[in-house]
Amino acid sequence: MSSSQKNLKKYINQVVIASLFINLLVGCDKSLFKQTNTGLFYRVEHKGKGPKPTNGQLLLLDMSYQTKDKDILFNSSDSPSLIVVTYDDKLYQADGGIYEAISMLEKGDKIIFKIAAKKLLGAQFEGLAEKHQLQEDTPLYLYMCLKDIITEEEFQKLQAEHYLNMVNKKKQKSAQQLPKDIEIIDKHLKEQQIKALSTESGLRYVIDASGEGNTPQPGNTVRVNYIGKTLSGQVFDTNILEVAKNNNLYDARRTYEPIEFRIGERGMIEGFEEGIKLLNKHAKARLFIPSVLAYGELDINQHIKPHSNLIFEVELVDIIP
Repeated sequence: MSSSQKNLKKYINQVVIASLFINLLVGCDKSLFKQTNTGLFYRVEHKGKGPKPTNGQLLLLDMSYQTKDKDILFNSSDSPSLIVVTYDDKLYQADGGIYEAISMLEKGDKIIFKIAAKKLLGAQFEGLAEKHQLQEDTPLYLYMCLKDIITEEEFQKLQAEHYLNMVNKKKQKSAQQLPKDIEIIDKHLKEQQIKALSTESGLRYVIDASGEGNTPQPGNTVRVNYIGKTLSGQVFDTNILEVAKNNNLYDARRTYEPIEFRIGERGMIEGFEEGIKLLNKHAKARLFIPSVLAYGELDINQHIKPHSNLIFEVELVDIIP
């Protein structure tokens, strides 16, 4: 047998072994899951002691959506709100999806469901499909636990505790991240020979043109023009028509005019509002915003990734009492 024939035989053997291994994995995955009459795959990880919910009761759920590779699309422990639903046997029934999954739960149950991405995600599918390379029939794993059956009063108390825990967790993470952000921003300012002022929060800013009158007060509505950039100079958003066109950001569905928001209502990212509060009417400035005062750990788009420090060039057009 020639060396080329030996290599071909070796290659064929490897392909056969690989195929058998894949088939074995697929077979194991199927054997681990049971299937309802509607085609919903499920696997009971832990059987609770009940009871089963009745109509009108509030269900406190733990949930996460994951790919087969453990890529997490959603996790209720990271959500700002508790996942609570009102049980209704007209709604939670055999649909082959999340409603049927909820209908199968008793208190204390931990069950893994396997559902096609489009069916599980619904309206969220389009936004997540490209990021996680999902097809409509890509199987996703829904991890679900019915933690408790609660009253409205218990829900209000749990919600308040959950919110406080989320705030404290965010403060802790921000305290760890802020020095890293400031180091990156200060390095950028030094390299660009920009002399900026600072606030206690970590915001860096430069007043490029002085305005007139007083600065905005809580309750005032402000009108602002802005250009949002990354530290590398990439423009990712603006409400100025010419800038949008020059940076391939123009959207015919959008109105290009000063944005309006009310001071003190948290309608904008923290660093943006803080910077605007430093200005008076007609003032222009550059705001160098640490990620903890911007979008934090969120993955917003191709330009704003987790822990992105941002620059906003702003003009305070008007202050409306």
